Amino acid sequence: MLNLNIALAAVLATGLPFVAFSRLVLYHFYSKGAFLLDTGLLASLLWHSNLALALPTSLGGGSYLATHVSPLFWLASAISRLLPFSMPQFFAGFIGFSHALLAAAIFWLLTEGYGLRRGAGPWLATFVAIGFASSGLAIAIALYPHFETLIAAFFLLFAVAHALGHTRIAPFLFVLGLMTREDAGLHYIAILGLLVALNVAYRVPLRQQRPELIYVVVALVYVIFVMSVQHLAFPGNSAFARVYLGDPPFAHLSVRLIADRARLLVVERPYIVLPACGAFIWAWFGRNPYLVLGYVACVPWLMLNLLANNPFAGMIIGYYAFPVLIALAWPLLALLHPRPEHTFGHGTAIAGFVALLAVSYVPAALIYNPGRLHSIQAVLGSPTLAQQSATERAVAAISAARPALGRLLADNSVVAIAPNDFTRAEMLDFTGVMPDEIARSPDTVAFFADGYDAMRLRAVANSAKLLRRYTVPGTSISLASRRDLEQVPALAGLLAVSRR
Repeated sequence: MLNLNIALAAVLATGLPFVAFSRLVLYHFYSKGAFLLDTGLLASLLWHSNLALALPTSLGGGSYLATHVSPLFWLASAISRLLPFSMPQFFAGFIGFSHALLAAAIFWLLTEGYGLRRGAGPWLATFVAIGFASSGLAIAIALYPHFETLIAAFFLLFAVAHALGHTRIAPFLFVLGLMTREDAGLHYIAILGLLVALNVAYRVPLRQQRPELIYVVVALVYVIFVMSVQHLAFPGNSAFARVYLGDPPFAHLSVRLIADRARLLVVERPYIVLPACGAFIWAWFGRNPYLVLGYVACVPWLMLNLLANNPFAGMIIGYYAFPVLIALAWPLLALLHPRPEHTFGHGTAIAGFVALLAVSYVPAALIYNPGRLHSIQAVLGSPTLAQQSATERAVAAISAARPALGRLLADNSVVAIAPNDFTRAEMLDFTGVMPDEIARSPDTVAFFADGYDAMRLRAVANSAKLLRRYTVPGTSISLASRRDLEQVPALAGLLAVSRR
């Protein structure tokens, strides 16, 4: 029989993160202005894409499969064709769904595993689940929206299902996690392999760990097969070599670089370091190494990133920290069925987990936030449907008017709304580099007025003496041109003259 109290609590536990993080991404796209790399790119791959997961024309074409093999994208793209949402709207829902699944895993674990099914129990589970889905770590990842949160969410759902004895649903969730990215299985192997090894140290026979060993083997076979096929299909295009090794391998490394990155991790990533320290203190005094198994499993990943060629990976910004979401939740899983020598009760386990969540909110000197998103402002001030529609119409009109605009220079945020409607030569590069010819003498520039590229494009417009300034009412888009854009048919009725 359906327990109405639990059902209502579950809706709130998953619905609130879904709405909040969806609204944050909508604000990112329509108000502040999104990045083409990677927000616009990923949104285009998940929405009405093809089997090749073709990259948008603004990024030069090609296949995303050369970078990552994500069969889950095919499923998401098929679903997108059935729903009446635009590309940014669908991507916003996708990110919201990822955080809702994080909450679902914790809520499921607490209500079924920890027995919070009566009275205020489901509402306590809701509070804790929402806290996890919107932890300091989860917010830091969402400030640069990406899809890897799903890798952690599916693993946690799998781990909960496995721990609770749901032998039919657990494999399904495990496979969904593997399908999220070709290397997801490596993270799963690290955790499950370490769990098996720790169990052996506690004299648990391998025959009693047959399910875990099967999952390890399945993940290993899948990773080897998919990576081998990817290498054969796209020789010489290794994301691992590009992001981590460099050319020549590790030539970028120095003692100072590694020391600076280690310092940055300690000082500017408190949402990683402080909960980890809390878990280790908890494990030390509780004499329970299972509590830190998730963090220990993350050590190879964190070390690899500290040595990475790519500075974003090296600084472990945003989504590069996604495996730590699993580590953060692991103590709650570890204490579900504690060994006899580990005497923590369920109340202590939940209180300890809440404490880890609390310290993840400790502010840092600097958190990577290139879009300058204020999470609370974004959630509360998400753009209306009218603003979203007006923004999409404006970008479509700008694209259609390109022959009459002369040399066009558009910022990432304009292109991110419609990545296939612009060419690479018409856009400002993600790093701020722009085509020399266009930078010297653009005829028209289009940008989000409060976007992260706005100051640069205003400077270009001033330098090029683009004296005609316009806004698109109901949107955040501004234009500057040497031409009279009010006479361009495709833009008729969209523009208002601006003095800025």
